[in-house]
Amino acid sequence: MFLLWALPLALYLLYRWSIATYDYFEKRNIPYVKPVPFFGQVWSFFTQEKHAVDVASEGYHMFPNTRISGVFTLRTPAYLVHDPALFKEMAIRDFDHFTDHVTQLSLEHDPLLARSLFFTNGARWRHHRSGLSPAFTGSKIRNMFVLLSKSAGDAMKRLVVFARGKPFAMELRDLYSKLGNDAMTSISFGVDVDSLTDPDNEFFLKGKRLAQIDGLPGLKLLMTTILPGLFKFLRLGVLYKDVNEFYLEAVSTNIRYRERNLIKRPDFIHLLLQARRNELNSEQTEDDALESAGFSTAETHTVEQRGATGETLQWHDVDITAAAASFFFGGIETTTTVLCFTSYELAVNPPIQERLRAEIDSARDELIDGATPTYEILQKMKYLDMVVSETLRRWTPFGLTNRRCTKDYTFTNTDGTRVTIEKGLNVSIPLKSFHLDEKFFPDPLRFDPERFADPNNINQDAYVPFGTGLRNCIGSRLALMQAKCFLFYMLSNFIIQPGSKLTIPLVLDETSAGLNAKHGFWMNLVPR
Repeated sequence: MFLLWALPLALYLLYRWSIATYDYFEKRNIPYVKPVPFFGQVWSFFTQEKHAVDVASEGYHMFPNTRISGVFTLRTPAYLVHDPALFKEMAIRDFDHFTDHVTQLSLEHDPLLARSLFFTNGARWRHHRSGLSPAFTGSKIRNMFVLLSKSAGDAMKRLVVFARGKPFAMELRDLYSKLGNDAMTSISFGVDVDSLTDPDNEFFLKGKRLAQIDGLPGLKLLMTTILPGLFKFLRLGVLYKDVNEFYLEAVSTNIRYRERNLIKRPDFIHLLLQARRNELNSEQTEDDALESAGFSTAETHTVEQRGATGETLQWHDVDITAAAASFFFGGIETTTTVLCFTSYELAVNPPIQERLRAEIDSARDELIDGATPTYEILQKMKYLDMVVSETLRRWTPFGLTNRRCTKDYTFTNTDGTRVTIEKGLNVSIPLKSFHLDEKFFPDPLRFDPERFADPNNINQDAYVPFGTGLRNCIGSRLALMQAKCFLFYMLSNFIIQPGSKLTIPLVLDETSAGLNAKHGFWMNLVPR
């Protein structure tokens, strides 16, 4: 008899506990997405046939007349920013209120990711960001561009030989991931590989596992943002253990070899070793002329090393490995995504491809060998920059970013009410929603590089492919120059046409943590 009434009572009390916080936004007169008991919005990530970015951004479209809306992760309230100008204020002027990202990873179980810039917070982030910034100046990227261009050029020669003068079909994500792996392995780890002819080389196989954002790794990555404390509490790791061990061993061995043989090479390992010795500095005079890699280049901000607890943070081998691995990931995943979607748009918009090819052919006339692009030549290519900029707008590689409120923050909402975001709460910023909002970009689903013909016509608060503020993407110059370099070589040698297996319009893979086509990017490559 006791169980007959005790079990229903326990379930009822559990239910009441699960919804006890759900009046949080109503009390504050803030519109919010209706939560599911026990789960909040988390339930929608697994039940709705939408990409995770679109689920997290639902409030943006439900409540168009507010600067911010609310959402619940399980029982915990969180915010979604609707106003790009508010995001800019949070990211720059009021950065002290939003210094951290939300993810909490274990240094023990995720030795590489937990030390990478995106996932670090507090004093460790300030130390690494200020230490790495000189490695990403224009002159440093130009020096590394020599390695990048050689890797891409050699790979393209092999692809031309493979074609034998005849059109052939190829899935471009596979192609670009191999090109990106080879270029970033050279730049990040100081090792030259050829993944086109030797796809079983260990750096490519481990690189695929490092950069994997679908399947189990993608789910883990997604859960680090939905339930950030869970991984640290359960002592779980996102990356595979063998991937961590492989790169730690590879980088440590590389460092020892360089130190014994006094080897200097213009790559990340060399720059990070300079950072370890406090010898890494900006070359300001030269950087001014090389600063811009295009309209989308993220603005550089100075980060002061303050607020530390007295601990002196050093660049140990594991820190160098983590930095190199994180930029390897960015160089493969982000750049591959940009290249795939650019190639798709060029294939289905032949006039745009023809105009871009004409610009490339004109630029080749200025080159000594008529084939190998220089950093400065790519800087001058206006239409190439317009095409890449529009791809980043239409197909934002990572459509959502986040911040954790580290100090109570008060601002005025659209209706004149004062809103206070309390310390400890998470804030999401829907970059994709900004880019596809017709208020900022008329006819937003149309691919139109002409939007960027005059930068003054672009709402630069709403155009944030690499984020904004002090926690923007430090590697935007490298990502842009890598994408442009690959496109330069590709269109110099091939015409890109839709393949018979290409789905038009593209169907996105809703299970991927990043941006990908469900059925691949199948194209016909026609030798010129």
